Amino acid sequence: MDWEFYILNYIQQNFRNDFLDMAMPFISFIGNGYLWFLAAIVCFLIKKTRPFGRTLAINLALCVISCSFILKPIVQRIRPYDLNSTVSLIVDAETDYSFPSGHTFLAFSTATIIFMYNKALGTAAYIFASIIAFSRLYLYVHFPTDVICGAVFGILIAVAAYRIDKMTFPSKLQVHEPKYKRSL
Repeated sequence: MDWEFYILNYIQQNFRNDFLDMAMPFISFIGNGYLWFLAAIVCFLIKKTRPFGRTLAINLALCVISCSFILKPIVQRIRPYDLNSTVSLIVDAETDYSFPSGHTFLAFSTATIIFMYNKALGTAAYIFASIIAFSRLYLYVHFPTDVICGAVFGILIAVAAYRIDKMTFPSKLQVHEPKYKRSL
C-alpha cells in the first residue's frame, strides 16, 4: 500500500492546481453514472440505436450489481483519505467502500460497449474514461489499484453484457439464395 500512497501523494504534490481543482470534481461528477443511464434510456427509445441502448442498459445493471452490491461489500477497503487525514479533500467524503472504483468501473464498461458498436467514438470514450479514472486519484478518493481493477472489471462486465445481449436478442439472419444452383 505504500506505493499507492506514493502515487497519490505524488499527484497531490505535482499536479494540484486551481484549474484542476475545479475541473476534476466536475469530471468525476459526470462519471458518476447518471450520464450513462440517461444515454441508455435515450438510445433505447430511438429505434435505430435500440440495440446499443439495450446492451448499455444490461451493462449498467451488471456494473451496479457486481460493483456496489458484491465487490465493495466483500472487500470493504477503506478510502485513502480515511487513512491519510493530512490531505484536504475538495469533494465530499464518499459513503461507500473504496474497492473497486465505481466511477472507473462504469466509465470503462461504457467505453467498451461504445467501442464495440463504434470504434472511433469508443476510442474517444476510452480517453474520457481514463480522465475520469485519473480524477478519482486526483481527488484522493481511490487508491491506484481501485482504479486499475475498476477499469479491468468494467471491461470484463461490458464483454459479458454484450454477449448476453447477443444471445438474448440475436440479430435477424438474412437467408440468401445460393449464387448458383446445382442441377440434378
